[in-house]
Amino acid sequence: MGLKVVEMEDAGSCWNKASDCEPIFILRAQDQLAPELIRTWALKAHLNGCGEAKVNEAFRIASEMEAWPTRKFPD
Repeated sequence: MGLKVVEMEDAGSCWNKASDCEPIFILRAQDQLAPELIRTWALKAHLNGCGEAKVNEAFRIASEMEAWPTRKFPD
């Protein structure tokens, strides 16, 4: 989770761990719905034993998305 450029360069990132034909879903900072969805994911991940670092990272990303200067609803 994080910046596009960092995810693409990190061999251990979720982006690079996905197989070439594996469906993925990307939420962008400009999407006004993204922070709430990410926080919901983080809470469910926490309740199901996901590590604290991953959960905290999700909450941090959600906050950074809310501060993104250009936000809109999906079109």
